[in-house]
Amino acid sequence: MEGGHEAYKFVPFGLGRRACPGAGLANRVMGLALAALIQCFEWERISEEEVDMSQGTGITMPKAKPLEAMCKSRHSMSTLLSQL
Repeated sequence: MEGGHEAYKFVPFGLGRRACPGAGLANRVMGLALAALIQCFEWERISEEEVDMSQGTGITMPKAKPLEAMCKSRHSMSTLLSQL
């Protein structure tokens, strides 16, 4: 795909005249939400085994075995998260 057609790979937002007017905002907010999860929490695997990256069946290519992780709020973010 060329750079100009990059936005059309997200079919859930629709195409053409009936495209979602909030698609640009949604793409930006997803990045911010992921960054906030990485910044505010410490992430660990539940078990010592490696993460299974095999694909399941379906049109969206889901993981064969769901990812399980444990999160703990970072000490520096505890006061900020308690105010919410």
